Amino acid sequence: MDGEFAMHSASPFNTAILTVDKKKNRKSVLIKLNDLRYLAYIFPLVENQLVKYTEAMPDVMNFVLATLNSTSSVDPPANASNNILYYQPYEELKTLL
Repeated sequence: MDGEFAMHSASPFNTAILTVDKKKNRKSVLIKLNDLRYLAYIFPLVENQLVKYTEAMPDVMNFVLATLNSTSSVDPPANASNNILYYQPYEELKTLL
């Protein structure tokens, strides 16, 4: 236990209790253990998505800038991620202009 943060389980309620701050200003959050297990399960998936998003960001930004300056369709970058549907941002960006 840290002076500012504590976590323990309450087995009768099947919950995890997260407590922050000292006694006078204590704030607690109750999380069902099943929900906590689910969050622990999906965390690596979310982390992986964030890594892919971060890696694709420069390509997407270059595509957006090229699209804004173009009068016709712009091809996606040569090393573009297969997970990004580049035609959708192109259509949306052109409707904004």
